[in-house]
Amino acid sequence: MTEGADYTCDNCGAEFTSAEATRTETMGGLDADAWQTLCCPTCGARVKTVFVGRD
Repeated sequence: MTEGADYTCDNCGAEFTSAEATRTETMGGLDADAWQTLCCPTCGARVKTVFVGRD
C-alpha cells in the first residue's frame, strides 16, 4: 500500500484515503447515522463499512 493510503480496492487495485472514498448508505439495515460504507473512488466497488457514530 502506498504511504498515506488507508485502503486498497480489491476490484481495481486503486489505493486511496478515507477522505477520497465515496461514501454510501450501508446494506442490511445498519443505522445510517452510525455506519457508512466506503467505496472506491475509481471504480465504485464497496471496500469497507465503518462506524462513524458515537460510542
